[in-house]
Amino acid sequence: MKTTRMSRVNSEIQKHLAEIISKFDDTEISNSIISILKVDTFSDFSLTKVYISVLGAEEKKYSIAAKLNENKKTIRYDLAHAMRLRVVPDIMFIADEFEEKSQRVLKLFEKIEEEHNEE
Repeated sequence: MKTTRMSRVNSEIQKHLAEIISKFDDTEISNSIISILKVDTFSDFSLTKVYISVLGAEEKKYSIAAKLNENKKTIRYDLAHAMRLRVVPDIMFIADEFEEKSQRVLKLFEKIEEEHNEE
């Protein structure tokens, strides 16, 4: 169960990471619309999982997550300067698949509805 403090920390990390990523000096990243969907920080502050979504092609989402992970030392450094935490967690960027999964589920429901209407 998440505490109120962890929820606030996650919210602050999300806000600062959005600012850091928007100013990132990489053409692929700066030319993409990146949304930080969820931030999940471990209770011992050892790791923060950052779930991202990118508007556009699915492959682009994975390449941007990989680029962000390649540059996570710089991003973590910038995050440390933006926040007042004793320990700044390691960061892992994850391409979120929720949208694709929800689209598949919706298509299944549509298929079931069509089959039901045919009967």
